[in-house]
Amino acid sequence: MNTEEINTKIELTEAAIDLYIEDEYSIPNLIKKTGKTASEIYTLFPNKNSILKFYYPSLVIRYRAMINEIDDFDSYSISEKLSNFAFTLFDMMDERRKFAEDTFEKYEWKCTSKSEFQMEIKSLLKDFFTSDGNIATSAGFFIGDWFYASLKTQFLFLIKFWLEDDSDSRERTFALTDKITGFIEELVYSKIVDKGFDLAKYSLSAFGLSKQVEDFNDWVSSWFEDEPEVEVEIEDDEEEETDSKKTSD
Repeated sequence: MNTEEINTKIELTEAAIDLYIEDEYSIPNLIKKTGKTASEIYTLFPNKNSILKFYYPSLVIRYRAMINEIDDFDSYSISEKLSNFAFTLFDMMDERRKFAEDTFEKYEWKCTSKSEFQMEIKSLLKDFFTSDGNIATSAGFFIGDWFYASLKTQFLFLIKFWLEDDSDSRERTFALTDKITGFIEELVYSKIVDKGFDLAKYSLSAFGLSKQVEDFNDWVSSWFEDEPEVEVEIEDDEEEETDSKKTSD
């Protein structure tokens, strides 16, 4: 999908959400509001409900575009990147908070399959970690698919917490976000285990066990080999709109 199509999808989704908030969401009203034809809309979306659902993955798409404009973003620490992502998500969702309050739990929090939003979050987080030169070598022991899936769940939890936070200026959400991202940075930046590995290799070499050192290096390197990803086909839990329904809308 090219940039123009993505931008059109985002435009349609934001217009649809504005109509939803006004309790006036329908395809005819969306056509009137955006000037798009029914054919153009259904070329990009399979049904009316999928237009609303696209709001969540569009947040990550928009965020990627934002950070591309930040010249020194790559120099941010991992906690700074994670916090920046979380706080930016909160700001973007606050613009249409009523919609998020009505739909987040149904569309994302209680989603039994991998949604597009969840896959976008996981992909972004993986980019953060694989491009960070400060990650400890030993962190490769636990950084993998399950690690990114766990982080993705943490971000879903933070959004849910933010939506339910009634503290002044939602200060509890910001404090929790700082604690979580700070802990993650301590976890993946710690060099203590790396130094232990260096000591083990030096000790083996000191006793003339060069072959064991090679085996040790191969063992550590094996931690960083990516497991092949399995494609998962996700079925929309809503029935597809029929051609006759599209015509009537």
